[in-house]
Amino acid sequence: MTITRNETDENTLLPGAAVVVGIRSLLIWAIVAATMLAVFLRGSMSSCSGGVTGSGGFLDADGQPTDTAPMCGSVTLSANPLVYVAIGLIVVMSLTRILGRADTIDAALRIINNARMVIVVLTLVTFVVGYGAIMTIRVDDWSSYSLLYPFPFATFDIATHPMGATG
Repeated sequence: MTITRNETDENTLLPGAAVVVGIRSLLIWAIVAATMLAVFLRGSMSSCSGGVTGSGGFLDADGQPTDTAPMCGSVTLSANPLVYVAIGLIVVMSLTRILGRADTIDAALRIINNARMVIVVLTLVTFVVGYGAIMTIRVDDWSSYSLLYPFPFATFDIATHPMGATG
Protein backbone atom coordinates (compact mmCIF):
# COMPACT_ATOMS: atom_id res chain seq x y z
CA MET A 1 0.00 0.00 0.00
CA THR A 2 1.35 3.39 -0.99
CA ILE A 3 0.54 6.54 0.83
CA THR A 4 0.81 9.70 -1.20
CA ARG A 5 0.74 13.15 0.19
CA ASN A 6 -1.05 15.75 -1.80
CA GLU A 7 0.14 18.85 0.01
CA THR A 8 0.99 22.13 -1.54
CA ASP A 9 3.30 24.80 -0.15
CA GLU A 10 0.29 26.73 1.12
CA ASN A 11 -0.84 23.81 3.25
CA THR A 12 2.59 23.28 4.82
CA LEU A 13 3.20 26.87 5.83
CA LEU A 14 1.88 28.55 8.89
CA PRO A 15 -1.18 30.65 8.09
CA GLY A 16 0.06 34.19 7.50
CA ALA A 17 3.66 33.07 6.97
CA ALA A 18 3.99 35.48 4.04
CA VAL A 19 3.21 38.36 6.38
CA VAL A 20 5.79 37.15 8.90
CA VAL A 21 8.37 36.92 6.11
CA GLY A 22 7.44 40.45 5.01
CA ILE A 23 7.79 41.78 8.56
CA ARG A 24 11.19 40.11 8.88
CA SER A 25 12.23 41.70 5.59
CA LEU A 26 11.02 45.12 6.78
CA LEU A 27 13.02 44.80 10.00
CA ILE A 28 16.15 43.78 8.08
CA TRP A 29 15.77 46.76 5.72
CA ALA A 30 15.33 49.11 8.70
CA ILE A 31 18.41 47.74 10.48
CA VAL A 32 20.52 47.91 7.31
CA ALA A 33 19.37 51.48 6.59
CA ALA A 34 20.18 52.62 10.14
CA THR A 35 23.55 50.88 10.04
CA MET A 36 24.44 52.43 6.69
CA LEU A 37 23.55 55.88 8.02
CA ALA A 38 25.65 55.36 11.13
CA VAL A 39 28.65 54.06 9.21
CA PHE A 40 28.65 55.99 5.94
CA LEU A 41 27.08 59.36 6.74
CA ARG A 42 30.16 60.90 8.29
CA GLY A 43 31.98 63.99 7.24
CA SER A 44 34.43 66.30 8.89
CA MET A 45 36.42 69.41 8.19
CA SER A 46 38.99 71.18 10.31
CA SER A 47 41.35 74.10 9.90
CA CYS A 48 43.18 76.87 11.67
CA SER A 49 42.84 80.53 10.75
CA GLY A 50 46.48 81.53 10.89
CA GLY A 51 49.73 79.85 11.72
CA VAL A 52 53.05 79.95 13.53
CA THR A 53 56.07 82.09 12.68
CA GLY A 54 59.61 80.74 12.59
CA SER A 55 60.38 82.42 15.93
CA GLY A 56 57.44 80.74 17.69
CA GLY A 57 54.94 83.62 17.43
CA PHE A 58 51.52 83.48 15.83
CA LEU A 59 50.15 84.69 12.52
CA ASP A 60 46.53 85.77 12.03
CA ALA A 61 44.35 84.78 9.04
CA ASP A 62 45.83 87.67 7.00
CA GLY A 63 49.42 86.50 7.62
CA GLN A 64 50.23 89.35 10.02
CA PRO A 65 52.09 88.65 13.28
CA THR A 66 49.89 88.66 16.38
CA ASP A 67 50.27 87.99 20.10
CA THR A 68 47.07 85.94 20.39
CA ALA A 69 46.78 82.38 19.19
CA PRO A 70 44.59 82.03 16.09
CA MET A 71 41.38 80.03 16.35
CA CYS A 72 41.21 76.45 15.11
CA GLY A 73 38.06 74.47 14.66
CA SER A 74 36.48 71.33 13.41
CA VAL A 75 33.05 70.40 12.12
CA THR A 76 31.79 66.82 12.15
CA LEU A 77 28.59 65.75 10.42
CA SER A 78 26.53 62.69 11.32
CA ALA A 79 22.96 61.51 10.91
CA ASN A 80 20.47 63.19 13.21
CA PRO A 81 19.03 60.85 15.86
CA LEU A 82 15.57 61.89 14.63
CA VAL A 83 16.22 59.90 11.44
CA TYR A 84 16.72 56.73 13.49
CA VAL A 85 13.55 57.52 15.46
CA ALA A 86 11.68 58.03 12.16
CA ILE A 87 12.84 54.63 10.88
CA GLY A 88 11.65 52.99 14.09
CA LEU A 89 8.32 54.81 13.92
CA ILE A 90 7.82 53.72 10.32
CA VAL A 91 8.24 50.08 11.36
CA VAL A 92 5.96 50.37 14.40
CA MET A 93 3.29 52.35 12.55
CA SER A 94 3.24 49.88 9.65
CA LEU A 95 2.80 46.95 12.04
CA THR A 96 0.03 48.83 13.85
CA ARG A 97 -1.62 49.60 10.53
CA ILE A 98 -1.45 45.92 9.53
CA LEU A 99 -3.19 44.93 12.74
CA GLY A 100 -5.87 47.59 12.35
CA ARG A 101 -6.60 47.78 8.63
CA ALA A 102 -5.24 44.80 6.73
CA ASP A 103 -8.01 42.32 6.07
CA THR A 104 -6.08 40.19 3.57
CA ILE A 105 -2.51 39.00 3.23
CA ASP A 106 -2.13 41.11 0.08
CA ALA A 107 -3.17 44.24 1.96
CA ALA A 108 -0.67 43.48 4.73
CA LEU A 109 2.12 42.90 2.21
CA ARG A 110 1.25 46.15 0.45
CA ILE A 111 1.60 48.04 3.76
CA ILE A 112 4.95 46.35 4.39
CA ASN A 113 6.22 47.19 0.90
CA ASN A 114 5.15 50.83 1.26
CA ALA A 115 6.92 51.07 4.62
CA ARG A 116 10.07 49.57 3.12
CA MET A 117 10.01 52.14 0.29
CA VAL A 118 9.55 55.00 2.77
CA ILE A 119 12.61 53.77 4.70
CA VAL A 120 14.67 53.57 1.51
CA VAL A 121 13.61 57.05 0.36
CA LEU A 122 14.26 58.54 3.83
CA THR A 123 17.73 56.97 3.88
CA LEU A 124 18.61 58.22 0.39
CA VAL A 125 17.34 61.75 1.13
CA THR A 126 19.35 61.78 4.37
CA PHE A 127 22.52 60.80 2.49
CA VAL A 128 22.01 63.45 -0.20
CA VAL A 129 21.15 66.24 2.25
CA GLY A 130 23.98 65.27 4.61
CA TYR A 131 26.66 65.16 1.93
CA GLY A 132 25.34 68.36 0.40
CA ALA A 133 25.54 70.08 3.79
CA ILE A 134 29.13 69.00 4.49
CA MET A 135 30.17 70.21 1.04
CA THR A 136 28.72 73.70 1.62
CA ILE A 137 30.81 74.48 4.70
CA ARG A 138 32.91 77.59 4.21
CA VAL A 139 35.24 78.70 6.97
CA ASP A 140 37.45 81.74 6.51
CA ASP A 141 37.82 82.51 10.17
CA TRP A 142 36.58 80.42 13.10
CA SER A 143 35.24 83.50 14.83
CA SER A 144 32.60 83.69 12.07
CA TYR A 145 31.63 80.81 9.86
CA SER A 146 28.56 79.70 7.94
CA LEU A 147 27.06 76.35 7.20
CA LEU A 148 23.81 74.90 5.94
CA TYR A 149 22.11 73.19 8.87
CA PRO A 150 20.33 70.16 7.41
CA PHE A 151 17.72 69.65 10.14
CA PRO A 152 16.19 67.05 10.62
CA PHE A 153 18.38 64.86 8.43
CA ALA A 154 21.87 65.47 9.81
CA THR A 155 23.55 67.24 12.66
CA PHE A 156 26.85 69.05 13.05
CA ASP A 157 29.23 68.96 15.99
CA ILE A 158 31.30 72.18 15.99
CA ALA A 159 34.34 72.64 18.19
CA THR A 160 36.67 75.67 18.29
CA HIS A 161 39.82 76.26 20.30
CA PRO A 162 42.93 78.44 20.19
CA MET A 163 45.84 77.04 18.19
CA GLY A 164 47.94 74.74 20.35
CA ALA A 165 45.27 74.34 23.06
CA THR A 166 44.30 70.78 22.13
CA GLY A 167 47.04 69.53 19.92
